[in-house]
Amino acid sequence: MPYAMYLRKSRADMEAEARGEGETLAKHEKALTELAKRHSLAVVKQYREIVSGENIAARPQMQALLADVNDGKYDGVLVMEIERLARGDTIDQGVVAQAFKTSGTKIITPIKTYDPNNEFDEEYFEFSLFMSRREYKTIRRRMNAGRIAAVKDGNYIAPVPPFGYKKIHPEPKVYTLEIIPEQAEVVKMIYDMRLKGSGSRAIAEELNRMGVAPIKSRYWERVSVKKILENPVYAGKIHWYSKRDSDIVCGGRHEAIIPEETFNRVQELIKSNPLAHVKNDDTLKNYYHGMLYCKNCGHQMIRRYIKASGKSHILCRYRTCRGKVVGSTMDSVDEAVLNAMKIKLAKIKEAQYDNKSDENVNIKQVAHDKRSIIEAELTRLKGQQSKIYDFFEQGIYSTDIFLERSAEISEKIKRGEAQLKEISENKTVSGSDDTELIFRIEKAIRDFDKANTNEKNKMLRSVIKKIEYSKTERQCYRKSDSDLTLDIDFL
Repeated sequence: MPYAMYLRKSRADMEAEARGEGETLAKHEKALTELAKRHSLAVVKQYREIVSGENIAARPQMQALLADVNDGKYDGVLVMEIERLARGDTIDQGVVAQAFKTSGTKIITPIKTYDPNNEFDEEYFEFSLFMSRREYKTIRRRMNAGRIAAVKDGNYIAPVPPFGYKKIHPEPKVYTLEIIPEQAEVVKMIYDMRLKGSGSRAIAEELNRMGVAPIKSRYWERVSVKKILENPVYAGKIHWYSKRDSDIVCGGRHEAIIPEETFNRVQELIKSNPLAHVKNDDTLKNYYHGMLYCKNCGHQMIRRYIKASGKSHILCRYRTCRGKVVGSTMDSVDEAVLNAMKIKLAKIKEAQYDNKSDENVNIKQVAHDKRSIIEAELTRLKGQQSKIYDFFEQGIYSTDIFLERSAEISEKIKRGEAQLKEISENKTVSGSDDTELIFRIEKAIRDFDKANTNEKNKMLRSVIKKIEYSKTERQCYRKSDSDLTLDIDFL
């Protein structure tokens, strides 16, 4: 069965590397690979955390691992020690513990294997996390005190510099900002436009019209302009938020782009004439949330209520799709989805009828022959699985090739064992039993109109994996047809 490996550096590891004690992840990978080989565990994927995040939200590989653990993809996860999984606050540790317990996924370390469904292992696991959390809090207090001292000394300690600046390290323990002249001119223009009465959205649209590009995206948005207008760093200040000391605003070592007087005038203008802010809260009202995506850009479609028409519409909010993807009323999307479900239902029933008509009368002999073939193939695959560890240790396989081959063999073994189980339960050798899917589709078609939004979302998710939306032509009273196309991936 498949296993995963999670590798993450701690701050102590980084300090050790700085002293020349070797690359941490490479050492951990070697130790865990040897552990997997000793216990004949098929490692099919590695999660290598290259950032030192203080919580799960800042650790993308941990987020990916937890999603896969929740989906029950692995029998276990190899890690150097429990603390590598969760060292943050109680909520983060609870999320990790719950994910492994609910899915029944084991945690394998060089010292001990933790079974989350074993009462004693669970207690030991929780105690390890508790001790880790105490140590983590002590370290955080010390680090936070160091950050505040650095900020009060005028250092810019945030990892990413704001637009208009680049981060420099001119001398030991000094981190400050240096002006990027061409970007600084854009910042001055933004402040000038705001003083002349333009709002953040109007400023963003004007910058886009002029062809001025932001740092990390193709277009300016209202939010990015608003952040620049409210950031005191442009007036030569350092702004740092600390839970203990609240907001800290003090003089910075860097040169200001905007005079402090200009910055203060803009803040007064913002307070006296705040711009409208519309919240995008479609989680309760958009029952296609999590499954309906734009085919052009790949982003999730959103719901908007259009007051003029009195109807809810589905549309893509990304600027790259303007003029390419046309929205539709939710009624039109509902009709297309229900029609697709009816067609899918008819096809499944027709396939079931054909399978039953062609069923082999000598099914027991077929099952016996198939079992023998599968068992022989499983024996061969398990032998291959053992060899790939030797190839990896000898340097014949790189890490990527090793993981690819391990995942491939593990998946074949999983399919073979599933087929054996199917034969043992006397299921039909040819074809698949779609009785449950038929029931769910029939229920969705029958109850859709009278269900509330949460129920509709649940019914749709029970039969549909993903919907890709495309439409290029606008409708009008003279045009009755529509080029609305939905590519639906059913479960």
